[in-house]
Amino acid sequence: MFGKKNIEVNAIQDKDLEEALKKTSQYKDLIQGKIKCQSCNTVITEKNIGVLEPMKNKDELMIQFYCEKIDCIEEFKKNINE
Repeated sequence: MFGKKNIEVNAIQDKDLEEALKKTSQYKDLIQGKIKCQSCNTVITEKNIGVLEPMKNKDELMIQFYCEKIDCIEEFKKNINE
């Protein structure tokens, strides 16, 4: 029998994405195509977001973005496990 591994996943629904990004200063940057994937440098759009990683930049909440490509998501997973 195969063992199961529980994984906690934090998610945001598509309908809440705009509101969440407006809480950072990154919403306009996303709409204007100024945000790029942390892994492959692809321009991030609302359609190709794979992972949102919250981080603090001084006292401001910022989000790092990874696109939906498998390699980029794998790199994100590798980075959080280090």
